[in-house]
Amino acid sequence: MGILNILALAYLATIALIVLIYLIRRKRKVIPVSSFIPWRDLKESKIRSKAFLMDILFFLQIVILILLTLSLTRPYITSTKQSFIGKNIILLIDTSASMQTLEKDSTRFELAKAEALKVIEKMGVADKAQVISMQSSPLIVSEPIGDKGKLKRIIQNLAVTDTSTNLEEGLSLALSLLSGGNIGEVYVFTDRVPPEIKLPQANKVRFVQVGKASDNVAVVGLDVYQDMFKEYSEREGYVTVRNMGSDSKTVLLKAFLEQRPLMEQTVELNPTEERTLRIKGITGPGLLKVELYPEDALTLDNQSFALIKPKKTIKALVVTPGGLLEEELAKLNKAVKEIEFVFASPKTYGQQPLNNFSICLFHKYVPETLPDIDSLFIFPPQDNKFFPVEGWFRDTQFIDWERSHPIMWHLDYMEDVWVTKALAFKHIEGLLPVVTASTDGQHFPLVIAGSMGGKRVVVLGFDLSEFSFSRSRDMPVLIMFLNILQWLDPEGTSATQVKTGESLTFQISAGTKELTLTNPKGKTIKLNPTGETLVVKDINYIGEYALKGTGIERRFVANLFDREESDIRPSSHGKKEIAFEEPIIAPSSIKEKRDLGKYLLIPVLLLLLAEWILYNIRVRARAL
Repeated sequence: MGILNILALAYLATIALIVLIYLIRRKRKVIPVSSFIPWRDLKESKIRSKAFLMDILFFLQIVILILLTLSLTRPYITSTKQSFIGKNIILLIDTSASMQTLEKDSTRFELAKAEALKVIEKMGVADKAQVISMQSSPLIVSEPIGDKGKLKRIIQNLAVTDTSTNLEEGLSLALSLLSGGNIGEVYVFTDRVPPEIKLPQANKVRFVQVGKASDNVAVVGLDVYQDMFKEYSEREGYVTVRNMGSDSKTVLLKAFLEQRPLMEQTVELNPTEERTLRIKGITGPGLLKVELYPEDALTLDNQSFALIKPKKTIKALVVTPGGLLEEELAKLNKAVKEIEFVFASPKTYGQQPLNNFSICLFHKYVPETLPDIDSLFIFPPQDNKFFPVEGWFRDTQFIDWERSHPIMWHLDYMEDVWVTKALAFKHIEGLLPVVTASTDGQHFPLVIAGSMGGKRVVVLGFDLSEFSFSRSRDMPVLIMFLNILQWLDPEGTSATQVKTGESLTFQISAGTKELTLTNPKGKTIKLNPTGETLVVKDINYIGEYALKGTGIERRFVANLFDREESDIRPSSHGKKEIAFEEPIIAPSSIKEKRDLGKYLLIPVLLLLLAEWILYNIRVRARAL
């Protein structure tokens, strides 16, 4: 036993103050009287008494003051408390597409949840468990919880997605939560093969594998080559199917365009064989759907989707001083009905509202401010303020190009392209080199493309007027120019297909509000965009999505297209049976100081009440 605030004993000095108060209150007052006969028999000890008589009220007040002072000193007693350390259990549950595989009357996902519930049931009294959902990226579903009932409800409410599995990232996250010496282990409920774990605390990972089915044929690819300058009948689709099993399979492939039958074809596939089939007969825009029959263990990847884009006319404003380029574009304007060029000189630029056009082309001219639409800049002046030039070269040859960029599609041979005069651009934030040229052993970016101010921009460091679009040798430059027009068109080149689990970026107008995204499940999600770029996430299901808002309406589709995820064959290691170990409960003694000061306030209150009652009794007695 002891006290925590010894200085509070100084308050005992106030006892002297109470005594002083009594002395002042009891001081005698001398009153002259005419006779002393009534006091004749009084003893002198009674007449000359002490300053005041010690009565019960005085002692009650002293005791109250002492108790209050002792309370302020915070007296305590020492006690010993037993505590227990339990495990921190992390449940990593696979919620990817392959977990939808049928296993007799259930799915792998339901089997995995049942195994996870068994672990929860065997938890010790001091254990806590944390749930992580594992799909294209891991998601922490709950914090460490010791309530078994709550944990069971969390697991039961988990939902499976149509995405691939990111097992390595999930394990990395789970093990990071056990860092710092935490006592615990990680349970992984999946149908995947356990990888080689090269991370700290890897010995704390336990795999619970589910699934025995192996019969699956999947659609692993669907591509539609649709050039906006071609008729619908010229567009072609290519679908790739693969037999994931170890037995030969015969499947029926069906294609539908807006629910209208487009084709049927029987396909025979050897074990692990993959074949690509051509889809013909496209007659218009709409949703293209491909299905495989009969259904197998994993029906999710038996279908895929693509969007056939509608034909449209690109209306472009061309700002040029005139000359050969204007003549070539005028010829192209007549030959291709999907293009409409409107010409203006640099002096008359700004007289026509830009909202009447899809894109803008600037030839040998750069305005003081960039336009609020996607633009192509052809051979800009060297002293322009937006696209700084390093220098210029003569007789330059194309030596390399980014084949994956849309403006270079269908261009496999560009080495024979030469330009008389070329500009070498400096590094510009947001713009990346697409074509690299060379002269006299010097390499430099000749064509750059990207985004500036939320708008797409392409800059050509050579003059298109050097080329004639009617000559066969200049055909690669014409194809590149048409690709640029399609890429700059805000709707014609917007992405319409994405893999599940990935994100999709859209360019939107500043201040756009009230955006909604409707997914294939029919659920509508409200989006709150900031700026001029919208990144759509949570694309977790295959099918068609609809993005709508003020001034914007887009459709896109999502597909699985993951060979590893569609390969549902069980691991050659077989299912691992993992016996739950009883939690390590390590009792420890903790000494605590229990403060007794607050308990002294109870008798203080009782004594104050007693003093008040006694005082009132005396006052009433004197009144009588």
